[in-house]
Amino acid sequence: MKRIAIGVGVLMLALGVAAALHRALARPSTPSPLTAQALPAEAFPQSYRLEEGPLSPQALNHPLNSENLASMGIKEEPLRFREGYGVGLAVYDGQQTGLVFHLLYRYADPAQARRAAEALIRAWGLKERPEVGGWEVLGRDSEGGALRTLVQVRGEVLSLLIANGTQEAATRQLLDQAVQALAAQWGR
Repeated sequence: MKRIAIGVGVLMLALGVAAALHRALARPSTPSPLTAQALPAEAFPQSYRLEEGPLSPQALNHPLNSENLASMGIKEEPLRFREGYGVGLAVYDGQQTGLVFHLLYRYADPAQARRAAEALIRAWGLKERPEVGGWEVLGRDSEGGALRTLVQVRGEVLSLLIANGTQEAATRQLLDQAVQALAAQWGR
């Protein structure tokens, strides 16, 4: 009986060490350069950070994952990002809550980022918005809410800015506010 208790204790210790090592290795000790390009929460004073962190092609918590893209008939190019980073905010404007997500994908070079953007532009039917240097599409979420997506390319980085709300005008305002904050941050 004592051997079983010791064996269980050693097993629990090994699992704890393995979990700690996995967490330590999964998060780089130096922050990603994409962090500095991400939408700052300060752009929305009445916001709550829902999520923030690295993205991988296999993770289902962002649009450029293999499952989403395959269902849209998009080939591999957008999946070939070297690094991904995302921020999600819940924004309250005094009457309603909207969602803003900023997802950044770094590719090997600017040409590859541009090809990935072009694949999304074709598949999603995006319209050019030259005043913000990107392409935008308006849609509806599964509950009928307004959904706006803006795709931009800056060097080797593909940026997806997504605003989601219950009303079209408020959702447009969320996206425009995020675009202005990023333009100020990126020096445009």
